This record gives sequence, C-alpha cells and structure tokens, in this order.
Amino acid sequence: MSVAGVERRAILVNPPPPGQRQPVVLVLHGGAGSADEQRRRTGFDEVAQREGFTVVYPEGTPWGRAGMHAWNTGYLQRRQVGHADDIAFLDALLDALVERHGADPARVCMTGGSNGAMMTLVYATLRAQRLAAIAPVVGAMFSFEDKPAKPLPILLINGAADEEVPLEGGMSRNPLVRNAQAAPFKSFEETLAFWVQANRSAATPVVEGQGTLTTRTYPATPGGAVTVAIVDAVGGHGWPGTRAARPGNVPIQGFNGAERIWAFCRTHGWP
Repeated sequence: MSVAGVERRAILVNPPPPGQRQPVVLVLHGGAGSADEQRRRTGFDEVAQREGFTVVYPEGTPWGRAGMHAWNTGYLQRRQVGHADDIAFLDALLDALVERHGADPARVCMTGGSNGAMMTLVYATLRAQRLAAIAPVVGAMFSFEDKPAKPLPILLINGAADEEVPLEGGMSRNPLVRNAQAAPFKSFEETLAFWVQANRSAATPVVEGQGTLTTRTYPATPGGAVTVAIVDAVGGHGWPGTRAARPGNVPIQGFNGAERIWAFCRTHGWP
C-alpha cells in the first residue's frame, strides 16, 4: 500500500469470509527484522487459524542489508529510518483492514518484539482509541509525555537477563543498540507505573510465581483497564518460546508468546 507517497507492506493471514468480521492481531517485528521473519518466528499463523482471528505482520522501513527493517519510535534508529511516518502507516493499515479485509474495529490487538514493542507502546499512547489491547514484548518506553486517551489493557513481557533492553532502563548494554539510541530507556518499573496510572488499574497487584516467571496483575477498577506485567528472572532478549539467536541470550522459555498474547487479548480486550 502507498502511504504519503511511500510504498509500505504488510502480510495478512486468515481474513474472514466475505461479509464477516473477526478480531485482528498486528504483530510488529524488531529493529533488524522483517514481516516475513516475524511471521516465521512467532507462530501466530497457527494460533490465528485455530482460534479464528486475522493476524497481520506490518513491515517497517528498510535499512542496512536486505531484509532489515525498523520502526520510527522517535528515539531509536532514527539514522536508519529517517523521518518515516509509522503512525500514518499503521493508521492507514487499520483503515484498510476494517474497510476491505473484515477486521472488527472493536477487536484490534497490537503486539511486537523489541523495536516493534517500542512502536506498539508509541502507537498505543497516541491511538489508544483504535486498539482493544496491547502486548509489548522485551520493549521499553522513552518518554511519558504522551498519555493514552483511554484506559487500554496491556500485557508487558520482559526478561531480567535482557542485555539489550535492561529492566533498569538507561542505555542498552549492547553497543549496536546503544549507538542507535537518541534517549535512555525508561525503566520497567517506571513504565509499569505509567500504565497502572493511565489505566486506572488497582494500586495493589495480584502476584503469581511459576518457576522463573513472576506475573503481577493490577485489576481494572470501574472505568479502567487491567495492567499485567510478566518478568522472567532468567529471560533474555527475544520472542518467548523461541531458541536463542546467539550464545548467552536465551529468550523467555516459560510460555509460547503467541498463545499467551492471544489469551490476553481475547480475555481482556473485548467481551
């Protein structure tokens, strides 16, 4: 599709039959990935076909060698993607999905990994009214200046052993990522507090432990939304349930990312 004169791309899987509408999950790739790679890595196709929803893999702006793309969050990889308007792209993509591909505008969930998680968080603060739930994975925020227009169910998933997006925030411990940062990451706890307040979630969480996983659920109060945080004490940087891309960096292994995120969207995003 063309957005402001720029050709953009997304992969659409499992649309509904003509005349019907169904939920849609948008799955954003990381900062050196692609729509095709994210499709292979996450396993959302199988979940979508089994559960009856549409999954869409949008693609960011190309940079570097073939197959590498990134999202313009305003604070990361600006040298690589320039002034790409990814808010306009995602707006136009959602319009097209609703108008031509049977997406239910009341049941749109967005997720993404790493740079895709960061883009999910940026889009959610600016376009909360277009989303039913979000689930950023191994991402972070850079600014709390923008506030979502409405409470939005959120599932935050991060690993305590992540060197690229450390829980304590600041600059990445990976030199390649650090050199692409225009601002420090906000810490995980600061980001969690931001969403608990924005969502008008209960101040006291329900805490559950399972192996190396700790899940904190801040229930929705009247007129608010739920905020859920999962931290894996030994989880590194990557998509949950996948193999390590390099030695010493093992992604969260305690659950399948696509299964957990779909369960959250289905349970909290819509009736």
